[in-house]
Amino acid sequence: MCKYHLVYTTLTIKKRDKMKIKNLLFLLIFLLPFVTYAQEKSGYYINWDMNHAETSVKPSIPISNEEAKTINCYYVEFDNDNRLVSVKYYFSGQPSNHSNFGAFELVREYHSDYVIEKYKNTEGKWVENSSKIHEKKYYLNSDGYWIKKENYHNGKLLPEGVAFSKVTRNEKNEMATEIQFSAQGDTIPDGNGFKIVHFLYNKDGLTLYRQNRDEKGKIINGSQGYATVIFQFDQNGMFFEEQFLDENNDLFLHPRFDLAKINWRAFNKYGKPSRIYYMDGLGYPHEKRAYGVIEYRLNMTRESITYYDRYGERTTDGNGVGKSIYNYDTNGKYLGKTDFDLENKLIE
Repeated sequence: MCKYHLVYTTLTIKKRDKMKIKNLLFLLIFLLPFVTYAQEKSGYYINWDMNHAETSVKPSIPISNEEAKTINCYYVEFDNDNRLVSVKYYFSGQPSNHSNFGAFELVREYHSDYVIEKYKNTEGKWVENSSKIHEKKYYLNSDGYWIKKENYHNGKLLPEGVAFSKVTRNEKNEMATEIQFSAQGDTIPDGNGFKIVHFLYNKDGLTLYRQNRDEKGKIINGSQGYATVIFQFDQNGMFFEEQFLDENNDLFLHPRFDLAKINWRAFNKYGKPSRIYYMDGLGYPHEKRAYGVIEYRLNMTRESITYYDRYGERTTDGNGVGKSIYNYDTNGKYLGKTDFDLENKLIE
């Protein structure tokens, strides 16, 4: 080929070659932002994963390095293949072992047909998390999505609680069903009392419902008396509505929470709501406790909640609590609530 026949010497390129190069350039321009995002999305976030369908890890609400010195957050790290490799938790800017996964750092190692997840404390030592799990092993299907998860303690399946889970996936490889098992192979219901949990998601992979069905697919009530939990999340994966339905699709008053529906409203820039509204089994504002007003500390831990009736007057919950203060130590460990009555007297 003549030296003048270079890619950038368009005068000597045939018309069809021009079109090929034009199309290639278009693809590069179109795809570049997505490639760049995959490489640069490591950073500080309020939520380290909002993808409930578990098809990938999708953090939300990014914050700056300066904000991370004060705001409780996660540092999320991805490799060049856009795979999660590490999550670290910071409480008021300091490393903390009290994350939502129960350790300072979560680490994932990738193999051809499985993924290993392990944990470190703030001293950099491998530890069990707050659920007594040293290691999780995710077995992958042919498309690379996990279908079985095993929880290990000291090299053996977790002796108490959920030892392993099995899931099915739909045509989008979203989690469609999940069943939890003990080390002996007995089925363990989820927190709602559902044995075989069915899921539905919106286009962003956020859960629309969790539903209890029998082996034949019939919707049935779980052990707590309801069959479906309906969810709504905002674009950052933050709750803004939850409701409970029985197997007849009627609102159900939760036996422990004394509500059938709950709304979160008035979110701040860090995804924290300042109002919670409570509805009864008919969908009306709760007669006793219609809403709560939430306040936060500078690091975005919840500081307090105060209850009001439907007329805006101070009230109490079913236990006589009019206001609760949420307590944490300097390392971020939750120490429990301090409760007060309507006269602001301490409830022992």
